[in-house]
Amino acid sequence: MNRKKSGLTVAAFAGLGVLFYAISGGFIAKIDPEHQSMPGESLAGRQTVPVESVHIPVQQSYTGTIVADQQATLSARLTAQVADVLVDVGDSVKAGDILIRLDNLDLDARVRQTEQALASAQAQLNVARKEYQRMQSLVARKLVSQSQLDTALSTLQTAQAELKRQQASLEEAQTTYGYSIIAAPFDGVITQKLVHQGDIASPGVAMLSLYNPKTLMLESSIPASQRHLLQLDQRWPIALPALNQSLSGQIQEITPASDTGSRSVIVKLALPDQVPGTQLYPGMFARLTIQTGEQAVLLIPRSSLYRIGQLQYVKVVESDRVVPRLVETREHNADSVIVRKGVTDKTVLLASPRATVEE
Repeated sequence: MNRKKSGLTVAAFAGLGVLFYAISGGFIAKIDPEHQSMPGESLAGRQTVPVESVHIPVQQSYTGTIVADQQATLSARLTAQVADVLVDVGDSVKAGDILIRLDNLDLDARVRQTEQALASAQAQLNVARKEYQRMQSLVARKLVSQSQLDTALSTLQTAQAELKRQQASLEEAQTTYGYSIIAAPFDGVITQKLVHQGDIASPGVAMLSLYNPKTLMLESSIPASQRHLLQLDQRWPIALPALNQSLSGQIQEITPASDTGSRSVIVKLALPDQVPGTQLYPGMFARLTIQTGEQAVLLIPRSSLYRIGQLQYVKVVESDRVVPRLVETREHNADSVIVRKGVTDKTVLLASPRATVEE
């Protein structure tokens, strides 16, 4: 039994010895360094490109909203029943177009009554004026007393005052009658219709909303710390994700004070008058991009980059050989990429490694 245990022990130590020998490379054939080939590929006759160190602008994007600089919500200035609503949501209107008509029969009657009262006051003034002139002639011939002339003058002045009062009443009646007609204050598009025929309109209660599509602007909140980068009339790119389109906006307004809650300033940019194929409207989401500084980066041609699976490689020139090297990049433009890791500004790369990889 003891012999059996001893044999197992010897066998175990022998196995460990073989394992250590294998780990140390005992079973690997030795290569003569003088006859060992250099790593990589030969550079002979192949085009190279240097890694380029450049400064590129650092940009920051901010969210914004399309707003109309000219917009209005219309309401009545008197209490009356809505007689007609002549527009619908989405209709385009011109300045002065009648949008809503309120019931104005009683107002029309008041205007006619005031016109009649004015005519009567004018007739009384004519009579008083003739009487005063007659009294002046009689006093000059000493046929009547001065007191009678004074009475005629007082009557004339009263008639003149009554005429002015009736003129003011007529203007007031006509103005009130005009309040029954709701007209468009500017060219625009109807966005809300809040009343219908038969409703009762009240002063201050909204009836219609409209905006001028030619005054659309981008409104964005920019951190107050970036305020020094902005100036009036600057142009910055604007992206419209919903339309998959980009355009340029010009700064027209910068609030002179920052919001105490968000520590930001409101910036408004004018948009182009005509944007082909684009239907802009208030409330549309947009992104504003501004340049906040510059950054030094390393650029390499996109053609010097190749992939193996999900990994990106370049071929670096070392003496008269080229060897692969793993790199990390990010997008820059259609012709070049920015290298984040793997090379320096003194590195020289193989210009077109793809052909070699495919072979």
